[in-house]
Amino acid sequence: MVMQVSGCGVGSVSVTANRIVGIERWRMEASPTLLRFRHFDLNISSFSSSSYHGCSPSQSSWTFPLRFNIRNSSDKKTAVSISTVKRGRRTGNNNKKKNRTEITGEPVVADNYSEIRGKQEDRAEDRPFSVRSLSQNGDPLGRKDLGKSVVKWISQGMKAMATDFGEAELQGEFSEVRQRMGPGLTFVIQAQPYLGAIPMPSGLESVCLKACTHYPTLFDHFQRELRDALQQLQHKSLIEDWQKTKSWKLLKELAKSAQHKAIARKASLPKAVHGVLGMELEKVKAIQNKIDDFTERMANLLRVERDAELEFTQQELDAAPAPATTTSDSNKPIEFLVSHGQAEQELCDTICNLVAVSTYTGLGGMHLVLFKVEGNHRLPPTTLSPGDMVCVRTCDSRGAAGATSGMQGFVNNLGEDGCSITLALESRHGDPTFSKLFGKTVRIDRIYGLADTVTYERNCEALMMLQKKGLHKNNPSIAVVATLFGDKDDIKWLEDNNFTDLSETELSGIKYIENYDNAQRKAIALGLNQKRPVLIIQGPPGTGKTGLLKELIVRAVQQGERVLVTAPTNAAVDNMVEKLSDVGINIVRVGNPARISPVVASKSLVEIVNVKLSKFRSELERKKSDLRKDLRQCLKDDSLAAGIRQLLKQLGKAYKKKEKEMVKEILVNAHVVLTTNSGAADPLIRRLDAFDLVVIDEAGQAIEPCCWIPILQGKRCILAGDQCQLAPVILSRKALEGGLGISLLERSISLHEGVLATKLTTQYRMNDAISSWASKEMYGGLLTSSPTVSSHLLVDSPFVQPTWITQCPLLLLDTRKPYGSLSPGCEEHLDLAGTGSFYNEGEADIVVQHVLSLIYAGVSPAAIAVQSPYVAQVQLLRDSLDEIPLANGVEVATIDSFQGREADAVIISMVRSNTLGAVGFLGDSRRMNVAITRARKHVAVVCDSSTICHNTFLARLLRHIRYSGRVKHAEPGGFGGSGLGMNPMLPSIS
Repeated sequence: MVMQVSGCGVGSVSVTANRIVGIERWRMEASPTLLRFRHFDLNISSFSSSSYHGCSPSQSSWTFPLRFNIRNSSDKKTAVSISTVKRGRRTGNNNKKKNRTEITGEPVVADNYSEIRGKQEDRAEDRPFSVRSLSQNGDPLGRKDLGKSVVKWISQGMKAMATDFGEAELQGEFSEVRQRMGPGLTFVIQAQPYLGAIPMPSGLESVCLKACTHYPTLFDHFQRELRDALQQLQHKSLIEDWQKTKSWKLLKELAKSAQHKAIARKASLPKAVHGVLGMELEKVKAIQNKIDDFTERMANLLRVERDAELEFTQQELDAAPAPATTTSDSNKPIEFLVSHGQAEQELCDTICNLVAVSTYTGLGGMHLVLFKVEGNHRLPPTTLSPGDMVCVRTCDSRGAAGATSGMQGFVNNLGEDGCSITLALESRHGDPTFSKLFGKTVRIDRIYGLADTVTYERNCEALMMLQKKGLHKNNPSIAVVATLFGDKDDIKWLEDNNFTDLSETELSGIKYIENYDNAQRKAIALGLNQKRPVLIIQGPPGTGKTGLLKELIVRAVQQGERVLVTAPTNAAVDNMVEKLSDVGINIVRVGNPARISPVVASKSLVEIVNVKLSKFRSELERKKSDLRKDLRQCLKDDSLAAGIRQLLKQLGKAYKKKEKEMVKEILVNAHVVLTTNSGAADPLIRRLDAFDLVVIDEAGQAIEPCCWIPILQGKRCILAGDQCQLAPVILSRKALEGGLGISLLERSISLHEGVLATKLTTQYRMNDAISSWASKEMYGGLLTSSPTVSSHLLVDSPFVQPTWITQCPLLLLDTRKPYGSLSPGCEEHLDLAGTGSFYNEGEADIVVQHVLSLIYAGVSPAAIAVQSPYVAQVQLLRDSLDEIPLANGVEVATIDSFQGREADAVIISMVRSNTLGAVGFLGDSRRMNVAITRARKHVAVVCDSSTICHNTFLARLLRHIRYSGRVKHAEPGGFGGSGLGMNPMLPSIS
């Protein structure tokens, strides 16, 4: 039985003997050129047409192109509303004549699909022609594939589209065309009305319907037809140079885009694969099938997650209040609102009433825009700082956001004059969205978790490149791809490099090997083996993973390899830059300067270029200054003034050229290039030759598509991280359940029976009372403590007094009294700001008391870290500690942001306290593993034990603290009250 459908599309129908058979092209699936086809079949009960007069459903057969809508009625009748489109002459607007045909009928039941298609399919070509093969073949289809008639049909449609392009340019309407045009599916959709206006060749409708969705074919025909159309306009003297027209430039932009290149490249299996990897062609095909399935599934999950991100972002933007929305301020002038509306703006990290005054392109094509407050007023007090992700939207005079879509970007800097702010926008010159913002009053909102369009596009692009080029003979990472998608039998040669018995002679090229334990030495040796395409290093907390990676990278450079180092976050990348800064190798940090830590700014590409071009820039500025003086003296001589202006323009171009040459020289000569996973897609990096080694740190925090961005640019890769610590952050439950939250490290660590992985097993950070819990709960008891740290305590630190607190490695400060009642003020509260976060004022007070107890005992504030899983609680703790000068230097952060770092003393506020025993994401074992294992010598957990113990995992944690540490009841209150006493020797806690 053919299922009835409801929807709309573009296609054709064939009517024969009171029956209508049609094909509906539906929606995009995994690939930009892969479309789903659905078929419908009706017994006709009524027929009316305003365009096909004289035709009736009883006539033998007729076929026509159409746009149609299908709808189902309550009486099981199915109506097909058809409108044929005929192109009309342009008269300033793109007028089109539409004719409608209305057909109503009932669905037909058929046992055999061929009965429905009837003679229509019999008259089509005999060779197989699947939609899937079309979407994967990047070559344009010609007469051998489609036949002469279908090729002619496509050419006629693309000629009409090209003619419209030329006319739009002549009439000044090209900006509208530009907004609608794009590579891939966007182009295919724009082409459909033009193809639909041309009658399909009789008997070849199904071939036409499939060919009209093949992007490389349509683009190839359109390119030829546009060239011919523009050349005709030049011949008629309507344009000067057809190659300099906006139409042709737009076509070249599309042809150079990464999406076009990924779609339009042939994806056939290379013959050389057998020789390179030693695999039979059948095995290569099997691997390609796995890659196809993986990329299709991941592309779908990325779209689901993208929708969730956009929804979350819109909720955050809608929740951002406009300054001065109260009634009392409604009639006050803008000047008053700008200078007095700070309170509301500061709360939501918003600055309103800004106008863009200038733009310029920074290094690497970064689009920088300078904004100032209207009327030259000063910026209001704000928490915005360089590197913050923001959204720019139009607003009215009261600060309310307009309907115009916003643009995302980063704060580059805040002007020293206090009146300006510079943003780095994720856009280029000529972007239609930016043109709508420029010259209008705008507002800037900092949004946590703002949906990042660039990262999403780069992830999708990486999947396309993996599918198209993964097993291509020119892909430098072909061995990595085959290893991670092949079977164990395909990589038996890895077993020859197990390094089970290490000796100093086998590692003669590695100096100072005595500084490492056996597990670390094994990891270094495996990492330096150039015959090994993939290595997974699992580094539990405190096992020296970062230091090991530093040593491995240095040794790789010494053996002549160029290395690309990436991580999911800027903080992790900067941490590695700091480690490598003093080892005597040439390193370059690539990325947005506003998001690079000031500590490592000297190693950033922007800073290196500025230093190297300082003399050249000074000389250039001197020449410009001289020319400007000459220009002022000869303003009356137009020809001479024009010549000087031309010289000034040439000097600007000379600087840009010199800057590009310098950037290329710096990156080519760099031993190590460091950036984020997404940043590895920067054209500055992608244009370089393939790297010999790619190292991804904290790989357990990155989704797998993002990891493929750097991996595809290297010959082999090392993934380092810990799947037992924080996983990738996924908003959509559907995407999480579909597997998007499974990192490449987690997937590959057990691949091929674990032959790809090695594990570090000795930790050098924590007191054994702390690490023994993590070892038992998370690492199967395999994590051991080095004797150098197993018994160290706070009291062992210089200037620290011996107190019960400084001699206690584990401490539970319980807000639940011994007889079951909760300490006053220790209830949880939902953040009223609408963030969905929780806070607990009583716990915050107890945390502050404990921090001061540690400080009075001699513990340095810089050695103390306060953590909480909830953003609202973190903000409350910061505000509380900021009021205490003694606590200056204590770090307060969320658990997630503190991964990869450590402190002597860690205090954790759990926040949750309720009668239902709800603990939220506190029950995530990996998050709690991160929280506890940040400490070297002391961990204090502040919580309501009654609520927390409803979760069995957390109950075991509290039980471990009871057996290996101390448990105290604590109440909020100032010093001298019932809380922790000022003198840590005599605490007033039970």
